[in-house]
Amino acid sequence: MILIADSGSTKTEWSLAHEGRLMMQFKTAGFNPYYFSGEAILQILKHDFPESLVRSDVREIVYYGSGCSTPTNCGIVADAFSQLFKQASITIHHDLLGAAHSLLGRSPGIACILGTGSNSCLYDGVNIVMNVPSLGYMLADEGSGLYIGKKFITALLYNEVPDHIRTDFYRHHPLSLEDILNHVYSKPQPGKFLAGFASFVGRHIADPWCHALVAGSFDDFIRVQLSKYPPYQQLPIGFVGSVAFHFRQELSERLSLAGITAGNIMASPSKGLLAYHGISQH
Repeated sequence: MILIADSGSTKTEWSLAHEGRLMMQFKTAGFNPYYFSGEAILQILKHDFPESLVRSDVREIVYYGSGCSTPTNCGIVADAFSQLFKQASITIHHDLLGAAHSLLGRSPGIACILGTGSNSCLYDGVNIVMNVPSLGYMLADEGSGLYIGKKFITALLYNEVPDHIRTDFYRHHPLSLEDILNHVYSKPQPGKFLAGFASFVGRHIADPWCHALVAGSFDDFIRVQLSKYPPYQQLPIGFVGSVAFHFRQELSERLSLAGITAGNIMASPSKGLLAYHGISQH
């Protein structure tokens, strides 16, 4: 049996297959090795995995994960898997290659992730040949849920959000300035906390202020990421991630204004990854 995973900073989607047929799919928490130790990842796996999976005869694991961009980080994740599945061959890839495999298959183009965080790459149909660095939530992540949430919270605390939106926000999120600053600077996973507010912005997307915030976030992604890949306006470009999918109308509008035609826009790479690995979903 083969276990295929796509893991972001928020959640991981797992697919178990046998002889080319899908057997089971489920979700667990996400874990980025930049922020989670090997022991912490192992505890997540032990807690979240169905017991039947741990007992099953998994012989191959293909894992595409956020933060798996260095040999050290790949090793952290691989070691955690090896303690549960001692007989399995384990391959760890960056989630960006998973996005390319899912969106583009074996054809060249540009693959983009717009979820909790953001990233992009130029793909030649086999390998990633260029990657504008993803600098994380402190320095970048333009166009992501985190970026949208961070821009919204910053405007909120500076009293720049329209009154009716601010009132609705505090009705659903009774947070003080101290609460917000503690979440961002003192508690774990501040990026996940900030990204959670993108859905609130989405509920008000018809409001011109929120529309402009989201549009500006996508413009920033186009400027600092897509424009660096020559010739980006002539290449197929696909997007995967919750933000790309739920704001696909706004994303398509901003791409069109930049002379770019959007290709596939998927909420999750799972379906495309199964197809890439030759696994039937029926």
